[in-house]
Amino acid sequence: MRRRDRRIDERDRVLIVRLGAVGDVLRTLPAVHLIRKAFPSLHLAWIVEDLSRDLLEGHPEIDEVIRFPRRELRDAVRSPLGMPARLAALRGELRRRRFTVALDFQGSLKSAALAFLSGAPRRIGFAPGHCRELSFLLTNEWVRPGGPRLNRVEKNCLLAEALGAGGDEIEAVLPERPEEGREADALIRSLNPRGSPLVILSPGSSRLQPGKRWPAENFGRLASLLAPGSLPLIVFGPGEEGLAQIAVSESGGKAVLAPPTSLRLLAALLRRSALFVGADTGPMHLAWIVGCPVVALFGPTEPSLNAPLGPGHAVLRAGRSTAAIGPEQALEAARRLLPGRPVSSPPGAPRLSRAALFAGPPGPAR
Repeated sequence: MRRRDRRIDERDRVLIVRLGAVGDVLRTLPAVHLIRKAFPSLHLAWIVEDLSRDLLEGHPEIDEVIRFPRRELRDAVRSPLGMPARLAALRGELRRRRFTVALDFQGSLKSAALAFLSGAPRRIGFAPGHCRELSFLLTNEWVRPGGPRLNRVEKNCLLAEALGAGGDEIEAVLPERPEEGREADALIRSLNPRGSPLVILSPGSSRLQPGKRWPAENFGRLASLLAPGSLPLIVFGPGEEGLAQIAVSESGGKAVLAPPTSLRLLAALLRRSALFVGADTGPMHLAWIVGCPVVALFGPTEPSLNAPLGPGHAVLRAGRSTAAIGPEQALEAARRLLPGRPVSSPPGAPRLSRAALFAGPPGPAR
């Protein structure tokens, strides 16, 4: 814990622990980019849950994606011997890879336990006060960021910087596969034959944080106000189809319901869209990371920690509940950002400056 030189080495075998949710995984990518840029020959593996795994499979900066068996571990609780056997299997799967360093970007007891199970002699995480659930007890080297309320992207970059992977840029590498682009183009042609600017509306949010959710009826009202100058497309994730259908029905026929989409297809659609409107969720972070302008709707979560980064976005906040934001307020923000024409070609991922965004970067993590 007192080790001052936390630099990693090209010969290290490194395990990244950041299991989910989608937005948190996406906001770890800029730190991974810094690490890969500083150590191009490093072996870099990432353990992640199924929900976000599709985003990381085949990623050019990650050598190996390890599936975290969340469902199997949950089911194993029902058997007296099931959990020990499942944990032993996971421990064996991790230890046979002979990791020398585990990086706990998540800072929870579960993530720190996985770092411990990996057998890596160096387990690097955040210091007390910057992590949760006493997770620091299972790491043996701590990084203490400059302040307790840092933007999540910058906090992750400071951990990378402490390892010798510094840099001013914020870049989340998330390449589009050719087949994803073709599928997105075909879907847009079928849903939007007139070629209107596409506005993606995402009414879903975590069930664990109901204060984040903007009412589906508000999305429907916003869609009716946005048309006919644009085409509102309602997207949804697992278990959110009911919300999406309410939004479509409340739009007076102005909104179109998207078919079920993977996260990677959603990313391709966002690259071809004029605007995204949604709450503090994974799809919102996916939007700004691929270069789509965002109207972000915030309630209880803190925009300074979680808002989209860079210019060309709008953030609306209403304190305890996102529901207090009116559709007319969202419309006003959307009109300021809409270009008035379809997106002719997918933009590149934004390349942002930490110094410009965070008035720093802050002093080096200790």
